[in-house]
Order: sequence, then C-alpha cells, then structure tokens
Amino acid sequence: MKQCKTLKLALVMSMGFAFVSMGASAETSWYSEINSKGNNTGHYLSDTSISNKIKNTLLPMQDIDSSNISIRTEFGHVFLSGFVDSKAQEEKILQIIEKIEGVKSVDSDVNIKS
Repeated sequence: MKQCKTLKLALVMSMGFAFVSMGASAETSWYSEINSKGNNTGHYLSDTSISNKIKNTLLPMQDIDSSNISIRTEFGHVFLSGFVDSKAQEEKILQIIEKIEGVKSVDSDVNIKS
C-alpha cells in the first residue's frame, strides 16, 4: 500500500513538472528576446536607430504629416500611434516601415482624422 502511494505521488509530481515545463516552453512572445542575449544595450541602440530611420524616411515626404505620428521601437518591433489623414496613408506608412532594415514587425494603433 505504501508503494502505491509513493508511486501515485511520483506520478503526480512528474505530471506537474511536465505541465510547468510545457508552459515555460510555450512562451512565444517576442518579450522572450529580452533575456536571450544577456546584454541588451545593443537592442536599445538598434531600436533607437530604427526609430530614427523611420522618422528620417517619413519626414521629407510631403504627402505624410509625420508630426502627428508617435513611433516606439522595442527589440525591432515598431509601435505606431497618433493620427493620419486616411486609411490609404496608414497603409503607405506601414509599407515604408516594413522595408526598413531591422524592423521585425509593425503594430499600428493610429486613428484616422475626421
């Protein structure tokens, strides 16, 4: 009887460890990149240069008012917020940003001016 309880306890504990390890390995968020390198200073500088490249690319474009757009880059993932004149303008901005070196993805939360 004692062996049966020990066996059940061992089985339950191994299942618990399996579920915990599955949960840990299922992490697919890009936030996991934060800990993958150890020193993240390079990411910060890259993010700053990506944001600057985006701003410098959009600034001279006469058909885009980039002063109403906020750009934030985290580990190569670009986040946009602010205002644009039209959906077509938003799509054009997204296409431009996606072509910039170092950009992994773009998340747009811009609003259309009314």
